[in-house]
This record gives sequence, C-alpha cells and structure tokens, in this order.
Amino acid sequence: MGDLKGNTSQGNGSEWHASMSVALALGLGFFVLTSVAGVLGVGLVVGYRNTSELLTQKAQLIIGTQRQQVERYLTAASDQIDFIASKISSGEVEPDGSEEFVSLLLGAVSATPQILRIQFIDRRQVLTGVERTEDETLPIFSKLGDDIDLRHLIDDSIDSGKAHWGKILWREEYGQSVLSYQRPVIQKGTIVGVLSVWVSVIKLSEFLADQEMEFGANVFILYSRDAVLAHPLMAFGYAGLNRAVPLPQQDRFADPIVSAMWQPNDRFSVAKYFLTGANTRFVAYADWEFVIFFEELSDYGVQPLTVATYFETHDIIAEAARLKWAIIFCLVMAVISAGVAALIGQEIAKPVRRLSDSAKRVHDLDISNVDEIEGSFFRELDEAARSYNFMLEGLRWFELYVPKRLVRQLMRQNAGKQTKSSHRDVVIMFTDIVEFTTLSEHLTAPQTASFLNDHFAGLASCIQNNRGTIDKFIGDSVMAIWGALEHQDDAADLACNAAIDIGKWIADYNQHRRVDVGLAYSVRLRIGIHIGRVVVGNIGSEGRLSYTVVGDAVNVAQRLEEAGRVLGNANGEVNILVSSSVRSALVDPIEFERVGAHKLRGREELVEIYSLVLNQP
Repeated sequence: MGDLKGNTSQGNGSEWHASMSVALALGLGFFVLTSVAGVLGVGLVVGYRNTSELLTQKAQLIIGTQRQQVERYLTAASDQIDFIASKISSGEVEPDGSEEFVSLLLGAVSATPQILRIQFIDRRQVLTGVERTEDETLPIFSKLGDDIDLRHLIDDSIDSGKAHWGKILWREEYGQSVLSYQRPVIQKGTIVGVLSVWVSVIKLSEFLADQEMEFGANVFILYSRDAVLAHPLMAFGYAGLNRAVPLPQQDRFADPIVSAMWQPNDRFSVAKYFLTGANTRFVAYADWEFVIFFEELSDYGVQPLTVATYFETHDIIAEAARLKWAIIFCLVMAVISAGVAALIGQEIAKPVRRLSDSAKRVHDLDISNVDEIEGSFFRELDEAARSYNFMLEGLRWFELYVPKRLVRQLMRQNAGKQTKSSHRDVVIMFTDIVEFTTLSEHLTAPQTASFLNDHFAGLASCIQNNRGTIDKFIGDSVMAIWGALEHQDDAADLACNAAIDIGKWIADYNQHRRVDVGLAYSVRLRIGIHIGRVVVGNIGSEGRLSYTVVGDAVNVAQRLEEAGRVLGNANGEVNILVSSSVRSALVDPIEFERVGAHKLRGREELVEIYSLVLNQP
C-alpha cells in the first residue's frame, strides 16, 4: 500500500502525507453506504444465478466422473472378448482347447480382475473356458449338459448375430449374479461358436466401494431402476438372492437412501432451487436430506443401467447456504468495511490470481504441470480451491485416456462443434510383441500388468516425441498415426524416426530392465508402417466416439507388421517393415534394405516392402 501525497507543508517544513487507509475508508464507506441497497439487489440476482450454475456444473462433474469410471470398468471386460474374437476370426488362434488358446483366455482373466469367467462354446456345445476361483484361475473343459443359461446364451448370440450384453444371470456355483457379455465368433463367414464373459457383481460392488474410499462418493448402480445391480453393501454378497431373485429390489434395499430414491419428497429444501436438472432426486431421511445424482447407461444389458451417487445436501450446497449469510455480513460490514478494504482486497486478490494462473494452464491443457491451489483464509475461496483441486484430479484422469494433441487440435479447429469426417493421407504404424503369450506364461498377473505398462509407456514416449498420436492399444499391440490431426509434410520421416527410437528403447530395455519383471528372455517386437488415404473422424456410437482412422491403408500397415514374422530381420530384437509408399514420401533420406515385392494376407496385389535399418549413419 502507498500513501496519498499532498504538497501542504507543516510549520516544521515536513511534508504531510494523507493515509491511504483513511482515504479508502472515507471514500469506500460513502459509496458502500449509499449504494448498498442497489448492490445487494444486483448481488442477489447474480449470486443466485452464478451459484446455481456452479452447483449444477459441480453435480454434472461428480456424476459424469463416476459414470465414466463404471463405463471403463465394464468396457475393459468386453474389450477382452472382442480382442480374443478377432484373434479367432483372423485365424491367429484356434478355439480348440489347445494350450495356446487356454493361455490366451488365462491372460485375459489375469489382466482383468472383474472377470469371473470367460468361455468359448462351439457349435457342438463343447465349452472351453477359464474361471477365477478364490485362490487361482483354472481352465474349464466340459459339455453344456442341462445348463439352461449357457444354452440360452448360445441361442441369443446366434439369433442376434452380434456382440451384446445379456441379461443378469444367477450362478449357483459362484453364489452370486453376473453380468454377461457375449459375441458370436465368425470364421470364414460362418459362426463357429460363441465367446462370453461374466463380470462379477461382487467385484463390481468392490470397485464401487473403492470409489467411495478414494473420492468420498456413495456410488451405486441400478438395473432397470427397480433392482440394485451393485453397491458397496454387496461387496461381500447379499442375503436372500437366488435364481428367481438374482438382484436385491431397490425399494427394499438395506441402504435407506437408495430404497427411498423414487419416493415422492415434498419437504422444502434450498437445494431444490439451486441444483437444477432432470437427473436429480432429493431424499429425506430422519433429520437429514440427501441429493442423488444419476445418469443412465443403455449399452450394458437388456435393461438400462443407472449409475448414481448421493451426498448430504449440506455438503453440496454449502456455497448456496452461505449466500444468505454473505448478504447479512455485507450489511454489517458496510459500516466498518472502509478501514479494512485495502487489506481485504489484497487477501482476496492473492488466491484469485493463483486461480487465474492455474486456469490458464488448464486452458492450455498443461494438466500435468498444474499445481493444486492452496487453501485460503476466506471460506468461500477455500471451498472454491478444494472444488477446483477436485476438478483438477478428474482432469488428470481424463488426460490419461484422451491424447492431449487430439483435444487441443479439435478445440482449435472446431470450437466444440461436431467434427466432420474427411479423406486424408495418413501414416499408420502397428507394433506387436513377438510371442507375447509365451512371455506372459512365465509371469504373474501383477508382473504381466507391470511389463505391459512399462512397454506401452516406452513406446508412447518414442511416438509422442516424434509428434505422433496413439490411436489405440490392442492387447499387446499399439496403433499410432501421423497426419490425421493436422497436416504433416514430414509424417513419413516422423513415423520412421519413431520406429528407430522404439528399436533403441527395446535394446535398452532388454539390456537393463527386463530382468526386473522376471522375463526369462529378451523382448522382440514387430513394426509395420504404411501411408495411404483413409477416412479420418469420429467413429462409434452416440455417447462413445473414437477419433480414429478407417480404411484399407490401416489393414496394409497391420499386414506389414504380420509379415515381419517371416520377412526382413525376423529374428532381430526389432523388425521394422515399411511399404514403398512410405519410402517415397520421405523428406530426408533414411537407410532401408529392400525386401522385395510380396503378397500380404488378404490382398491380391503385390506390395513392395523395405526393411528399416535401425543403426542409421
């Protein structure tokens, strides 16, 4: 704070300084006293509107985060089935009960703890599967016999001809209900059997209990609104369930807040006027009141699922409750505010500046470098800081699943509008670990997960350092693209340099780090790179889109990776095969060895193939 300086001289010749605090007190006090009525009127309107919007957004963020967590949890199980089905359909593995096929099923169960059982049933009604017991994971080989559930499962899958989540099944041998996902397996145009996975309702309830411990959210899932599919109280089972009643009834559930969810509630509540939106329910219980936020998931069963979470209204609308006290506080402080106006201004400005600086980094999607905001002496700003930090934690999870470059490019190009698909020349890379099934046989489930996480992190670093975008992880494979999000003249160079960096990383991994996870021998990798015209855009269904590329060029890149089994440096640590179109698209020269013209699987015309030399001059 500075002083207001005047030129009036005292008798002793010293310069007189007026106090800025006094000047501020007199000036601000005058305007506060004369304008308080108008300010309070405007403050009521603006405060109500802002608080209502803030609380609504907060509620949407809370339930949206929980819905995404549940969706990812269930999709992880269905992705395993889709991956295994693709392996069977492509002829890479035969569902004949062999050790290779059983190992593939064991790997899927080991990597996905929510899976209780995974099984393949052929047209002769022979079942080959893997189930998780209390202590271990065991293979199953049997005939269907009189198992009505399995017979209906086969009939429904063959009749529908497509993958889908089925109805809830009660399985007496496990003493619990399961969520069933199945898909017919087509090989050479013929359905050869049905793959299915059973997701444990108890495991799903344990997952929700973990959410409660981590985020303080009371999460539960309803099945068709009148039955409870999962709840922390069901993490150790639930009494009274059987084949006729596979799930607890919602209106008689042990949690009184859940059981009263759909009951009418006419009790007056301030929360009802601030928390707007159709997906909100208010429940009165004893002297407390709770608000339930919910969203529906329609693609995970015969009946839609309702993901819900509830809180005490006092915790949610604390900002709204304080609005009334803020008005009273303003009336009292109007008399004495002049004396402390400057100090309060400074104290308020500090956390606001911190919030502004942090918000700019969020705007730039620099989430990993955003620090949490410290609390403030002022209650409202402290609540805002905690809410912001909670949002920041959710954005950090979001950043793990969505490429930052993709989000930034879509924001820059479309400003929130629907992205249109287009044709574009794109470089596609596929990687695959050689004999991954054999590698994983010698590892425990935690070791397998640690190995894959380390492997994907290394490849992702090499790809992103060369301005590439990871399109998806498929089992132990990676698909990456260049030139899809933005035009890149040197896309072919970047992809080849990324492949060279991957080769160096694999060599370093084999030399220094593979022993840490218990690998008995070195990791080998195949890479295929191709450039071609594809469709680029949002592909998927409403509510679950993937910004990806589709076209024949994608298949060529994947076939090049497959061809590395016999072509190029097939016995090396890293075998990189590229098409002649990639070599022609290079801006700067890179050393290759000609492999020759070969026919790729599923294609009639020959493709000129080159092997990328790892040790470039």
